[in-house]
Amino acid sequence: MERGLLICFLSFFCCMCHAQAGHVLTADSKRKAGVEYGEHIYTRFADSKLFPGTIRDVDVYVPAQYDGRSPACVCVFQDGLFYRADTVVSNLIESKEIPVMILVAASPGWVVGDFDSDSPRSNRTYEYDTPSPRFGQFLLEELLPFVESLKTETGKSIILSQSRNDRMITGCSSGAACAFNVAWNTGSFSRVYSSCGSFTGLRGSYANATLVQKYEPKPIRFYFQSGTHDMWTSFGDWWSANQEMVRAMDFAGYDFSYKFIENAEHCDDNVTLIFPDAMRFLWKGYPQNEPAPRRKTRNFMLNQILVEDRNFELVYTDIEANSLLVSDHSGNVLLASSDATILLKGNTLRSVSDKKIIAVGKAHEMLVYIPRKGFEVTDSCGRIKKSIKSKMHVSHAVPLRDGGYYVVGKQHEGDHFSTIWYLSAGYELLEKENNLKSICTLALSGNNNWLYAFGYDTRRGYSYKVDRNDKSLLYGQEFFYIHLPDQCDGAEVTSAVCDDYGRTYLATASGIQVCDYNGRSEAILPLPGNAKPVSIAWGEEAMNVLYILCDNGNIYKRELNTKGTSLNAPMPIIRVGAG
Repeated sequence: MERGLLICFLSFFCCMCHAQAGHVLTADSKRKAGVEYGEHIYTRFADSKLFPGTIRDVDVYVPAQYDGRSPACVCVFQDGLFYRADTVVSNLIESKEIPVMILVAASPGWVVGDFDSDSPRSNRTYEYDTPSPRFGQFLLEELLPFVESLKTETGKSIILSQSRNDRMITGCSSGAACAFNVAWNTGSFSRVYSSCGSFTGLRGSYANATLVQKYEPKPIRFYFQSGTHDMWTSFGDWWSANQEMVRAMDFAGYDFSYKFIENAEHCDDNVTLIFPDAMRFLWKGYPQNEPAPRRKTRNFMLNQILVEDRNFELVYTDIEANSLLVSDHSGNVLLASSDATILLKGNTLRSVSDKKIIAVGKAHEMLVYIPRKGFEVTDSCGRIKKSIKSKMHVSHAVPLRDGGYYVVGKQHEGDHFSTIWYLSAGYELLEKENNLKSICTLALSGNNNWLYAFGYDTRRGYSYKVDRNDKSLLYGQEFFYIHLPDQCDGAEVTSAVCDDYGRTYLATASGIQVCDYNGRSEAILPLPGNAKPVSIAWGEEAMNVLYILCDNGNIYKRELNTKGTSLNAPMPIIRVGAG
């Protein structure tokens, strides 16, 4: 069966890289006199925990210029080693156009069946076309460490650089989609050569061009190749999809290049012919010229809210991740956990209460939640003004400008549906909406016209009109459309805040998503290390700094060109078109 697997893999490889009449290789792709070429290490990897049961063939090319002592750059190939890459890379290393690099290539994984061993499960499209972090995690945590356990025939150890600036990834067809997805999702690769990329409906990679235009640009350099006779199937049009990707790159300001070829077919010899020039472009100016966007994005919202040279700043670590960030509307940010609330101030944490403050309301009134007992409403000094008994399980609350709060939670622990209550300025608790699936956080528009409700297991968010008189919630609609990563069944929204210009900021599995007044996710800000934000709040005197608590226990802050909603400021005038 192992021989059958290898033959199947090699058959695919040969189909991709067959020689075609009329295609003449340049000298870069041919062996040259005076250039010493390296060696291949052929092996098999069958010990994956991320893709259990899979077998894959591995080919590691170690150039002769590698000394076995210093960490080398690395280029990862999908579907095996092609483009005549071993020859090209050795030639370009010799001419000092690229750094010394080790090439790591592997077949997709296969799982052998017990009843018919000649009918294996192929993992290729699952591993390559799925735009999730899993395959990147496999490379970084399993395959590359396995490669580093190998030695050359002459006893050289394989030492691969851990720097993003020293890593490249490439592939053809689904392998190209994989290369993009790995670089995009891991932050560990800075150079991508995509030939005939499958940015189509095979799985989820058809959405990549849209995400490129919405995300804050990443430090990745790209080279794309396709042709007018590229593949066209029920899954989509590869030629159009690659044009869309190039347009998205241009829109977002990336440092990229492309070669679209008249009459070129899917993964024909053109992908090999242009490989030397692709390598020159991707590694230009190494190591000083690290990949970075070459100009500002055309994304209007990103350009509105981002402040030049103001990135995420780590301010606290080792924080309990299920805590809640709360703004006091005067620039201070509170951190509330199950049994205490502290003030985030400079580099210090100062105790405010031994109870959980879940919202700060009008005139600095504080809403305290006591699990399984109810609420306390206190003044700014912590003196209790009112106690309200309730056994509800509360997840979040938001204050209104004219007093009172909306509170979301569940009637009983374990309920699948959520309820929204209104706690009036006279401290009466009134149910306003129920049977909402998994809603866990609320936000009020700056003008208090609309209450927004978001949940963990959906990609949509609700919008309700707030009745000015009795605070009823009217005309609810699934108004927001939120992006979710492929590995998630919901957007995993856990926190939401609004600014004075009609935008809504969401803590989601994709990072901070910023929606316009019409409910569309228009900008996405990924956190350092792709950490997942779990709670957000506005802070600082100008209310223009977003504080973000992440699931890894880190708190970041970022200055933005906006103003968060505040009960202490005049009601904003929001005027937005119909979209």
